[in-house]
Amino acid sequence: MTSLLSLCLALTLSATAAEEAPSPPPAVFALVVSNNRSFAPGRAALQYADDDGAKYHEVFSMLAEPGGAVLLTELDSDSRRLFPSLVPVARAPTFENVTEAAHTLAARIAEVKRAGREADFYFVFAGHGDVDKGRGYLELSDRAFDSEDLQALLRQVDATRAHVILDSCNSFFVVSPRKAGGRRYATPTDMTQQLAERLPSVGVLLSTSAEAEVYEWSELQSGVFSHVVRAGLMGAADADGDGRITYAELEAFASIAAQEIPNPLFRPRLFALGPGRSAQATLVDLRAIRSAVTLKVDASPQVRLTLRDARGLRWADVNKEAGVPLALRLPPSVARGMEVERPDAPGAASAWVLEDAAPDTSVELAGFTPAPTPPAARGVQDQLRQLFATPFGPHSMAAFEQARRLEPPPVYGVSLADWERMRQMVETFTAVERDRRRTQNILFGASLATSLGSSVLLLANGGSASRIQGYGTLGLGLFFSGADFAQQLRKEDPEVLLAEFNASEANPAADPGRTIARVDYRLNRFLAQERRIRRQLKTLGLLYLGSGAVTLFLAERQRSRGGDREEVLNGELSALFAAAGGTAYLLRSSYTEGATEHLVRLWNTDADLRRLPRVSVVPARGGAMLALSGSF
Repeated sequence: MTSLLSLCLALTLSATAAEEAPSPPPAVFALVVSNNRSFAPGRAALQYADDDGAKYHEVFSMLAEPGGAVLLTELDSDSRRLFPSLVPVARAPTFENVTEAAHTLAARIAEVKRAGREADFYFVFAGHGDVDKGRGYLELSDRAFDSEDLQALLRQVDATRAHVILDSCNSFFVVSPRKAGGRRYATPTDMTQQLAERLPSVGVLLSTSAEAEVYEWSELQSGVFSHVVRAGLMGAADADGDGRITYAELEAFASIAAQEIPNPLFRPRLFALGPGRSAQATLVDLRAIRSAVTLKVDASPQVRLTLRDARGLRWADVNKEAGVPLALRLPPSVARGMEVERPDAPGAASAWVLEDAAPDTSVELAGFTPAPTPPAARGVQDQLRQLFATPFGPHSMAAFEQARRLEPPPVYGVSLADWERMRQMVETFTAVERDRRRTQNILFGASLATSLGSSVLLLANGGSASRIQGYGTLGLGLFFSGADFAQQLRKEDPEVLLAEFNASEANPAADPGRTIARVDYRLNRFLAQERRIRRQLKTLGLLYLGSGAVTLFLAERQRSRGGDREEVLNGELSALFAAAGGTAYLLRSSYTEGATEHLVRLWNTDADLRRLPRVSVVPARGGAMLALSGSF
């Protein structure tokens, strides 16, 4: 009996332990693709996309299963010296290699899922991108990799959750292709709905400006966007210190880090939305890192730090709020001989060196050896040094979210080509409307005059039927003319619209996306007004023609019966006036369709939707480079 009770007790304890045992962390796999050179001729090569790919690979290797991080890039000679361990494993970023890597990772993910574990898959790209006929694509070394290719890859891999990180021009259109005749921009609501419908288990983190160039900075040896994102992924974006980096945290971290950069062209802007349409979804779980060195910084001081490895390669920048601790997870190869600078600290004690650190250990900043601070370079890129000028932590993140709630929703997918088209269209629209309104005023006066003239002639006839018809014509004419006049007063004033657009163009702080969206809304509202007015004008014109036909019929019938000659003549003149008034209204209706509506419809449909000439300014050492690209 005792043995039976012991057995039951043992089974009960075993079952309880099984229930309380934590589920294993998700298996992590990553496909990192980067490419310096475009397959299309004439596009300037990037300098540091291959370095970005190598750095991303190192970061995700801390998280991934053994061999679960795949790197596709062509390391140049400088990068091969900086990352010698990656030379044997890196393969060319071709479409065939992307397909093969996806197939291999899909097989491993399927095996993990059959074993009862969840799997997270990361697709990371750094390099050139463009848009063709509304569909965005990434530039591999041999061909385009467009939105359909990306969706096919994500479906093939079939992970529990997938995360897409894109550092490329026009990355917005890669995850949200624009259909011909569709709206030129999207709001967060549009993006959320599209992603939920097409890729419900996929989260995206990308630069939102359609024209956002891959801005590189020689001091970072990296793209600005990728440098900021990697710092956040290593723990700098963990505002609440729970070891989880959410999409919302990384978006706030990157936005706050770049908010002091004066030139908005160099300022990374992000769209972040996790799987399941949640900004609070986990992007990276630092608690599941397989091998890393953790750098801990005390909670009390506000501190700004720059981390370089033993080769002087810059890996991360942080600016920690006072009162919150910081824990950065670093790849072991980066932590060995790592140097930490404190740019805001005076004197020689503003840099420290970590001589050595074993994997899976924690080190305190206080244990580093002081080292001399390297001199800071100067040049036109000083404004990029405003990266991380604002401390990040729970207070700054709360302030960022509060400010965003009070602002209008951001707008995504507006390109420089769209801005130029909009400027030309608003100018043309203003000129067309200015000329058209003069003609409209003449036709409006003619319509009103013929309405009044027709009514006066009918009233002058003296007969009861004529007076009734005259009063009816007068009332109808005055009603429709008044409604027409009121509609004209409520229409958009093109001169004001042009002035507002020019003011936004001259204001460097103005968001071009919101300006385009506002003008687009007002133009389409104008289009709706024009359509409504045209229907009214057409109806009024037909009524006048019908009234003239009835009046002429009555006058001719009176003539055939030997009626008063003067009364018959007045009736015929009234019919003529009514016909003239109706013709004037029909002409106005047709002229409206032929001018303004056609112009606005061209903006909405834009059958071209191809790669248009694009001008961009890219920071370079000692100056900047002006680039012109596109189809001519």
